[in-house]
Amino acid sequence: MTMKKLVVALVLAGTVASSIADIQAPPRPGPVRKLGAGLAKTAFSGAFVLDSMYDKVTYEGGTSAFTIGIIDGTSKAIFSTGLGIAEMGTFAVPPYRPFNARYDLPPSDLKNFY
Repeated sequence: MTMKKLVVALVLAGTVASSIADIQAPPRPGPVRKLGAGLAKTAFSGAFVLDSMYDKVTYEGGTSAFTIGIIDGTSKAIFSTGLGIAEMGTFAVPPYRPFNARYDLPPSDLKNFY
């Protein structure tokens, strides 16, 4: 009985120890990360339109969402797509940091929109 508990405790400890490894060693900037960020910006920049519309409808109302939200989201999407294309084109050239931190990655808080 105690051997079974020891094995379960060791497996649990090993799982926990391996799951925090990513938190302890954050990713370093490099060409692969820059290329990945460029691909993400280009592929998912359309989410800025929905995100801006959601923000406007939450805080200002429906009319604002379908006017200002669409225009603001479209401009953010175009700018993010341009940055993504620039990062994909220059991924092998240092510096390996984002061009503009405001548009670093597409919005990920659309879970409340659907």
